[in-house]
Amino acid sequence: MKSTFISSNEDNIIVLLHGNSSSPKVFKDLKLNNSVLIPTLSGHEINENPDDGIDFSLQCYKQELSSLINSYDKPILLVGNSLGGHLAMEIANQIKKLKGFIIFSAPPVKKPINFEEAFIPVEALQTFLKETSTDKEIASAASVTVYDQKFKEQIVYDFKNSNPKVRSATAEDISNGNWSNQYELFTNLDCPKIIVSGSNDPSVNKEYLKKVVKESSHDTSYIELEKCGHYPTLERPEEMSSIINKLAAEVFELNIK
Repeated sequence: MKSTFISSNEDNIIVLLHGNSSSPKVFKDLKLNNSVLIPTLSGHEINENPDDGIDFSLQCYKQELSSLINSYDKPILLVGNSLGGHLAMEIANQIKKLKGFIIFSAPPVKKPINFEEAFIPVEALQTFLKETSTDKEIASAASVTVYDQKFKEQIVYDFKNSNPKVRSATAEDISNGNWSNQYELFTNLDCPKIIVSGSNDPSVNKEYLKKVVKESSHDTSYIELEKCGHYPTLERPEEMSSIINKLAAEVFELNIK
């Protein structure tokens, strides 16, 4: 697993996890006040790394991410988009110095997965779980995910530059029930937490997200960004930078005290 580490004078780290068939480029316009670690999930950006024969399973991603993050031995604010958000929930209890938690476009699901409660079915988005897709299907899926269509090109580019086996491996993990009870993990997580949702995200049931927040322990809040789809850091980087920086200041200051 490749990663990018951007160092600052702050002795704390914000970890950014991208989603399925996506890339760290969805975080490129964020302006954050701490050191930042951005892993590239195996099987993504394959023009640089074909990842032939590599395991793209949930279990493998969890092991790679927790090992990488804990190797820094620093206070962590964990931030995840879509599959990255689900992975963040899966590994949260394994991160030794976790101080804060933000997910977006990733409803904390129960076990077995409560699809009808947590998600809104969108046929075009099944493309993100298929190993073989046409250009038309990819373009349609990308178009649905963003509110502002100028971002569609980035979604298509990242999709085409990820290994198709990533999508089939993710689909297999879901169908085989390999995801944990993320609802339980999230609601019981003992640190400040935020769920962010784009008002125009087509796939996530926002009423379910609000319910999860109400049922969560510790300090948990819900923020909805207007005119925004599935990728808030790409479509609304200024607002997301503000949200992340504000929570980072709070949790890392508490850590110092």
